[in-house]
Amino acid sequence: MLKDAEVINEEDVQTTEVNVGTTVRIQDLETDEEFSYKIVGTTEADPLNNKISNASPVGKALIGNKVGDEVEIEAPAGKISYKVLAIKK
Repeated sequence: MLKDAEVINEEDVQTTEVNVGTTVRIQDLETDEEFSYKIVGTTEADPLNNKISNASPVGKALIGNKVGDEVEIEAPAGKISYKVLAIKK
């Protein structure tokens, strides 16, 4: 795991699109409920503290999207649609 590790400098994190190191605020398009998640690597994931892995179904689907994009995620419970509301460091 260590040989493949990559340190991400927070100063280099861009907020133009969702990526590892960003915090994304999304809205469930069915319920209008809003959530904020920090996208992290798999070893840092802590869903109880709103840190989700870039390899999780939600994290993977959000990567690369921009504010205003609508994302459909195939989750174990079925398809969920979210809208990206904000991206920050």
